[in-house]
Amino acid sequence: MTGKVTPLKRPSNVPAKIGKYVIINKVGQGSTGVVYLSHDPYYRRDVAIKVYNIEEDADADRARVSRKMFFNEAHMVGMLQHPNILPIYDAGEEDGKYYVVTEHIQGARTLSAYCRPDNLLRVDDVVEIVYKCAKALHYAHGRGVIHRDIKPSNIMLTIDNDVRIIDFGIAICNDSEVSRIEGIAGSPSYMSPEQVQSEELTSRSDIYSLGAVLYELLTGFRPFRADNLSKLLHQIVYATPPPIHTYRPDLPEELENVVAMTMHKEAAKRCASGNALAADLTRVYQDLRAKYDSLDNQEHFDLLRALTFFHEFSHAEIWEVLRASDWHEYKDEEDIVREGEMDDRFYIIVAGQASVEANHKKLGVLEAGDCFGETSYVRGAKRTASIRATGAVTILRVSSTLMEQVSASCQLRFNKVFLRSLITRLQGDGNAETS
Repeated sequence: MTGKVTPLKRPSNVPAKIGKYVIINKVGQGSTGVVYLSHDPYYRRDVAIKVYNIEEDADADRARVSRKMFFNEAHMVGMLQHPNILPIYDAGEEDGKYYVVTEHIQGARTLSAYCRPDNLLRVDDVVEIVYKCAKALHYAHGRGVIHRDIKPSNIMLTIDNDVRIIDFGIAICNDSEVSRIEGIAGSPSYMSPEQVQSEELTSRSDIYSLGAVLYELLTGFRPFRADNLSKLLHQIVYATPPPIHTYRPDLPEELENVVAMTMHKEAAKRCASGNALAADLTRVYQDLRAKYDSLDNQEHFDLLRALTFFHEFSHAEIWEVLRASDWHEYKDEEDIVREGEMDDRFYIIVAGQASVEANHKKLGVLEAGDCFGETSYVRGAKRTASIRATGAVTILRVSSTLMEQVSASCQLRFNKVFLRSLITRLQGDGNAETS
């Protein structure tokens, strides 16, 4: 029997080609344009194509800004070649469509995902990420480019924990006549005091913005918050943000000092360059790694190693899971998860017991080595049962978002064991649902 292959129907809003590039799919949309996925057969690589909303935009001022942003990025083609800056391969215009071609990174997400207090990256990982950004900015500054819009959504984290700075649409370039974009200064929450006051900018303005990003990645809060723009800009120029230890007392003083120096009101008193900031972060990173390898963390590792759940994991994979999780103690009768809530974490019981309840009815008991939280596989799904501590309980809470950053082998191992444990439990007691 022979079958006929029916070609997939292309969505009506996806063009067949843009320039020489055959479009595969639409992968994103922002305020200034649409991003498509394509494949460059000559270089044998996937590329992202950003098409600017210029001709289609009914707002003349916004269209003018988009046109200048396009020419700004087009000017960058092949200019910045650094492992932590998203490369721009090509740019062009066809039938009124202005487009820029960049590297496409499968599975990458911006740092915005890690700016919530309940979903922060490990401190040493944050320091390493900002270190890479500082080195990349030093490289760009050395070539006469000031980014002007450093913020979490303009820094991508790849699935192998590498970094790319993106979007040079409003950058200042020493040798470009189109880099000055009136009315566009950056994203207010991350702007330096001199940027707010429309003063002449130097590379230290980017250092300030990177410091604001570091602050948010460490605390889950922006340095300055206000209910209107004028108050926010006033704070940036005149106020001092709350010290990071007010949000997280465990953060080292050396890191507090680095954050304060990068965000100093006077540009001359900030780190002199991206390299200087990277050097300061290197010292902090070394101290943090020594702290992480301390006895307490070794004890946590030893406890996990003894659990049935982790019997098939290598030592390196257990350490990876620890890096993507936090350790939490619950008191008797305290809710671990509540029915109807949304949550993106998996849970593993390290010590103690917990009861499974739904509609005020007890469905079962979970013990050390058991896991729950399977609805984390479905984004936006709500818990269908409550899990409550029975006596003192120690829980490993694993962020599904952070698990996306561990190695592929660790993810596969975790998912296989998690699903096997779930199936075994459901086969043993069909009522003991823990999602």
